[in-house]
Amino acid sequence: MKRSSFADILIILVFIVAVFAQQSDSAALTNDKIYIIPVQGEITPAMSSFVKRQIEMADSEEAQGILMVISTLGGRVDAAIDIKDKIIESEIPVVVYIKDRAVSAGALISIAANNIIMAPASHIGAAEPIPYSEKNVAAISAEFRSAAKFRGRDPQVAAAMVDKTIEIPGLTSEGSLLDMTAEEAEAYGYADAIIKGEEEAIAYLGWSDAQIYNAEPDFKIKIAQFLTSMEVASLLLLIGMIAVVIEIFAPGFGLPGIIGIVCFSLYFGGNFLAGNTEWWAVLLFIIGLVLLGIEMAVPGFGIFGISGIIAVLAGLVLAASNPLKGIVSVGIAILAALISIPIFSKYFGGARLFRRLILTEAVKPADSRPDAHHQESADLIGKTGTSVTPLRPAGIIEIDGNRYDVVSDGEYIPPGEKVKVIESVGSKIVVTRL
Repeated sequence: MKRSSFADILIILVFIVAVFAQQSDSAALTNDKIYIIPVQGEITPAMSSFVKRQIEMADSEEAQGILMVISTLGGRVDAAIDIKDKIIESEIPVVVYIKDRAVSAGALISIAANNIIMAPASHIGAAEPIPYSEKNVAAISAEFRSAAKFRGRDPQVAAAMVDKTIEIPGLTSEGSLLDMTAEEAEAYGYADAIIKGEEEAIAYLGWSDAQIYNAEPDFKIKIAQFLTSMEVASLLLLIGMIAVVIEIFAPGFGLPGIIGIVCFSLYFGGNFLAGNTEWWAVLLFIIGLVLLGIEMAVPGFGIFGISGIIAVLAGLVLAASNPLKGIVSVGIAILAALISIPIFSKYFGGARLFRRLILTEAVKPADSRPDAHHQESADLIGKTGTSVTPLRPAGIIEIDGNRYDVVSDGEYIPPGEKVKVIESVGSKIVVTRL
């Protein structure tokens, strides 16, 4: 009797476990969770990593679906292609809600989605490749057409967003890229509905009762997106270059130099976090600074100075998300720096760097001048005179009507400058600028 009771209890426990396991499996198969993924701002490799990670998480949890909320003017095409591929690979439905605009890279991401919902007054398209070349147009057009065809949309409409030569009667004319309003997109099968607000879009999809998970970019991505925006990047370069100009004109190394270093570090650091640049761009920038440093120590302005300027500018441009954005940001900063030069020149006098870089007179050997006077006396220490020739660092000065062969204390001194003798040992006379 006891054995029979024990067996009955064991059977009941096994039955209960089986029921719970079945319910658990059923719940897993009918996961009512939906992911809402924001795709806002510039499309960067950092943004791509964030979106792909969220899609992978939704796939692993077998979520009911993904709603991407898009508001972007575009960005890196390689980052957009990575997101497009991940959307197409996803085993759960991915729906795009275009909040206001899905331009360029944002258009490609939208076309890859299962469904597209657009807000009133929103638009999609205008995916001009940069630079606009036959090769780039062909490659990016293929990405757009393949995504459209995969989702059952007209590939010719997608191609017109990239290729100016495509004409679609009633929609776009030859010579202009296609950028569709919400109404046009709905008419041509590129919008399933025009709905105001994310909640209404969720209701339209039948996901109102689902558990909503709002994915948020981490701190690193937010910082990267902020620092690499056109406005902030241009401001960092502007402040950095003006700080360098102040440092050049002001004596010694101080706060302006520190500010310049911080600004350039933030510029490169932001682009590193966003995945826009590699170490070689920073290395190119540093090499440029080294070359400029060498040019400062060498009289005249030659190959080191030219190469240094090119390397610095190339490093700044190539660190940006795209060359055009880098050129604009650097151009704004250079213009501001050029405007600031005469201002700081007025308050601080001639620039130390420019005095080293700019030479105005050829040098003849000091010993060839018949009126050069040699004096081997410590009585000259403390006396003042005028430079007759440029001191690079050797040259000739005049004190009390007499000329002396001297060397400067390391600084280039042009002719006509007031100088003071600070050392006189034997025939060696050392002067400094007053």
